[in-house]
Amino acid sequence: MIAGTDRTPAALVERDGELALLGAAVADLLAGRSRVVAVEGAPGTGRSALLRYAAARARDAGCAVAHAAASPTESALPFGIVTQLLAGPDAPGAPDPAALPLPALCELFLAAARERPLLLAVDDAQWADADSRRWLEALIRRARGAPLAILVAGTRGAVPAGRPGRGGRSDGAPAAVDRLALRPLTPPGVAAMLAAAFEGPVDPAFAGAAAEACAGNPAVLRAVVDGIDADGLEPSAHTAAELPRRAAESVGDRTARLIDGLSEEHVRLLRAIAAAGPHLGPAALGELAGLRSVPVSRALCLLTDAGLVEGTDTPRTPPGVAERALAALTGADRAALHARAAVLAPRTAPPADPGPPAGADPFGEGPDCDERAGWRLLNSPDDHVPAADRLRAADLLATCGHETTVRRAAALPRILAHPDTPQPERNALLALHWLIEDTAPTEESADVAARVPPLPVPPRGPAQEGVAALRGALSGALPPARVRALAGAALLPAPGHPPLFTTRLAACYALALADSYEDAAAGLDPIVAQARALGARTAVAAALAVRASVALRRGWLQEAEQDLEEVEWAAAQGSGSVKSVPLTTALRILLHLERDEVDDAGRAATAEVPLRAVSGMWWPTFLYARGRLGLRAGDHGAALPDLLECGRGLLARGWTNPSFVPWRSAAALARLGGGDRAGATRLAAAELAEARAWGSASAIGTALLAVGRVAEGERARAARDEAARLLLRGDSPAEWAAPRRVRRVRALTGAHGAPTPPHGAGGRSPGPFPAAHGGEPVREELTAAETRAAGLVREGLTNGAIALRLGVSRRMVEMHLSRVYRKLGLSGRADLSRPLPDKD
Repeated sequence: MIAGTDRTPAALVERDGELALLGAAVADLLAGRSRVVAVEGAPGTGRSALLRYAAARARDAGCAVAHAAASPTESALPFGIVTQLLAGPDAPGAPDPAALPLPALCELFLAAARERPLLLAVDDAQWADADSRRWLEALIRRARGAPLAILVAGTRGAVPAGRPGRGGRSDGAPAAVDRLALRPLTPPGVAAMLAAAFEGPVDPAFAGAAAEACAGNPAVLRAVVDGIDADGLEPSAHTAAELPRRAAESVGDRTARLIDGLSEEHVRLLRAIAAAGPHLGPAALGELAGLRSVPVSRALCLLTDAGLVEGTDTPRTPPGVAERALAALTGADRAALHARAAVLAPRTAPPADPGPPAGADPFGEGPDCDERAGWRLLNSPDDHVPAADRLRAADLLATCGHETTVRRAAALPRILAHPDTPQPERNALLALHWLIEDTAPTEESADVAARVPPLPVPPRGPAQEGVAALRGALSGALPPARVRALAGAALLPAPGHPPLFTTRLAACYALALADSYEDAAAGLDPIVAQARALGARTAVAAALAVRASVALRRGWLQEAEQDLEEVEWAAAQGSGSVKSVPLTTALRILLHLERDEVDDAGRAATAEVPLRAVSGMWWPTFLYARGRLGLRAGDHGAALPDLLECGRGLLARGWTNPSFVPWRSAAALARLGGGDRAGATRLAAAELAEARAWGSASAIGTALLAVGRVAEGERARAARDEAARLLLRGDSPAEWAAPRRVRRVRALTGAHGAPTPPHGAGGRSPGPFPAAHGGEPVREELTAAETRAAGLVREGLTNGAIALRLGVSRRMVEMHLSRVYRKLGLSGRADLSRPLPDKD
């Protein structure tokens, strides 16, 4: 039963329209019709009062009423809302909601409504747990079949929509939702509320001051009025001076109550926002707060829904919240938090002047350089501009997704043909040209390509090695070991050879395709740091998108979430690469699917993808992700065209390696879901053949899982057994070593028990080097990033301080140190006090 006595509209000022609609909803309920009403507004605007009013009207009319209220402390409790509704005196009794299928759980309420009209009132739905939201969504789709009224109060978007599909389809025909958007009270509304409270008109000066101090929030106004009345004061012009202080105290008290109900990580994020002000984006705030188990986006949503945070791109605290959030910190802790925020701010804040000063090197270390400086250099009519400067301009533009701009300038063929172009720049220009032609081909560039020589074999210089590594990986023409060797060489400093963003990103992605995830991530860190130092925000976003892709492949979901959030924030600020939109959208879809958040993945799939991005490298990845979403949603008819179109695009480019996009495996499952087992078997067999030709364990294991699902009999059993042996052993590919993926492999293959350690490893993989003369295994050499992290540990820095020093996340530091301990046979940080081995 809902607490309160709001049976008449007198207690609700400036809510006449809302009261009328709720009254109509109750009337429809009595007439046997269903109704869904969403009452949306900021905290304190009267959402709960409206629900109490409607519930009282329905109960007085003889309807059954069930009520539930979500809270931030119970947002992780499965079926928390459903459990509350089932516990009410008018609700149907039932066993544990988690024990019932979703349709049966909905039918309980529908059956009760058919016996007696039923009104369900759900308050603070923005904090509802995921299971309850799915149930509510399913019930709304079925509400037309019974006299059922569903009233939901919360912040904007509290009522879940029907699950989106392609082309705007939904999985059912939901009842129409009437949305009531509650706005703050106007000054006349405040005066009317004061008149009702004090039983007569009040001094206009007092009413005006109350409207300003309370910002039209009824709950704050009511708290202020109650305090003035309790103190025996009159609503006069003299008392008006008290209103700002009392309103701030009301907000502060409410903030303190909310903070008491938040988790430790949410409190840390709120304090980070309070300390940083509107100067940091979500990713940097998550790093400042040290979030580990809660994604920044979800934590920000909860704080926003609670009214503790405003804004999305650069979140900030409303007046009165910051001081209360920081009140529990000591002076030293508060100063340290502000100092850390100041360190992070230059890495994300937009530059004050985006263009370089006259006469300055546009690719200097200053933060005022961006891609526009590159455009000016590339198109400069001055023949005396050094080729190295034009090369770096073209590289920056290509990194930011402006390949067409580079082509139209026709600068690359012109610089290549110039006799004064040094050979290292010539080699790098040639690599850059063919990387652009491979990843973003267009018919209009054919005449330009005809004037450029092919990429030499073997490649010359690190830029060509990076492009050769990616080419060989995408086509499967080179074995993984050769790809790793080329990519590793491309990332090493080479005196006299200009380091390019694009070719190093290509090398890092090639490493990921060859299952070298840690090396790929270590190579991406300095690229991101260099782009930040240049102030090239779009280049930062492009590099982070690749790093998020590597993290997701590896199974580092939190790492992928943090990088992806910063990319999305940069895009909202106008600093995102158009060509990266399909990748970021695909990553968002796949990240949600990895967490079993199918509804969120569906919403992510509705994002608009620019037409210019269709010819880019990442378009097939987007089609694959959308196809995977269709498979998970059971819409095989929608999934198959996306997956086949993905395959056609890849085959047209000669990219046959399933390690890039395993489209055949997914298409096989779509064909199987459509009843075409023969076609599914052919696709899965072709995928397995390509995977074996490439040779990486992850590609073969993924293909075997598909064969095991679409084949029959002994062939299916053999494929499942081989997949289990390959993916569940102790030295299994890193991406399949993530616990969630291990469980998935076991479920698909029927394997049980712990992974089998490799022979002679004693439960720990010694790495790729065998033992020497029967002694200890030869230790692997540390990468540059691992050496830096280990050295900083020896200097006494914490993981958080190392992350700030290196410009990476805490999770990346932990990953580097874990590999250091494994490679050197150490037990932990204490063992790093002894000298590290020398590197050649």
